[in-house]
Amino acid sequence: MTTTPSLTPTVQRSWSGRRTLLVVVGAFFGMVSLILFAIGGFGLWAQQQRDNGYFTAGPERVTTSSYALLAPSLDVGGTGPDALYADDFLGEVRIDIESKNGTPVFVGIGPAAEVATYLNGVSHDEVADFDVDPFKLSTTAHAGDKPLAAPADQSFWVASGSRTLDWKAVGGDWSVVIMNADGSPNVDAELSLGGTLPVVEGITIGSLIGAVLMLLIAAAFIVPAIATRPSPSTR
Repeated sequence: MTTTPSLTPTVQRSWSGRRTLLVVVGAFFGMVSLILFAIGGFGLWAQQQRDNGYFTAGPERVTTSSYALLAPSLDVGGTGPDALYADDFLGEVRIDIESKNGTPVFVGIGPAAEVATYLNGVSHDEVADFDVDPFKLSTTAHAGDKPLAAPADQSFWVASGSRTLDWKAVGGDWSVVIMNADGSPNVDAELSLGGTLPVVEGITIGSLIGAVLMLLIAAAFIVPAIATRPSPSTR
């Protein structure tokens, strides 16, 4: 007569302070994993909203009765970890501009010091602050006369255009200028700003990789703490 061997029963290990600690630590890493998954998911969604590869803002209307609108001291590069540098953050920059009063317009990016020299003694408005929603510029007026030469005649611009400006952000201290192309007063234009923002892709990939790693670490703490074990075989 044959007997069927019985299956080895499993028993739960007694709960202990050590197991509780493992579960708590594992839960913490699991929570971090969820946060990173959320950041990565938002990054993936944001990248789907790009327009021809650019994150864009606008169009918004900008006006001044003076000869120029100046956004001074765009400090690209700066100090700190390279991953936080503004040129890495901005990537490729695009500015689209359209005249609203029929006078051709000019937009240019140039070294802040040389732009300041060009506009020295010229009546212009300097952007002091701006709000995004709703869009609003706060400017400081500088009295003066008309420019001695048209903006396009200057050689210091690193990027310029009458409809579209494309620029690969590089380290430096830059200023952005909007003027009428003939140097006349009363600038009235519609402006759109865009940037490829490669940092978004980096954050997205890093967050998703980090989320998976945190999830694995969480499992490494929690699974051993709650796993069952077979009871010792009896002879």
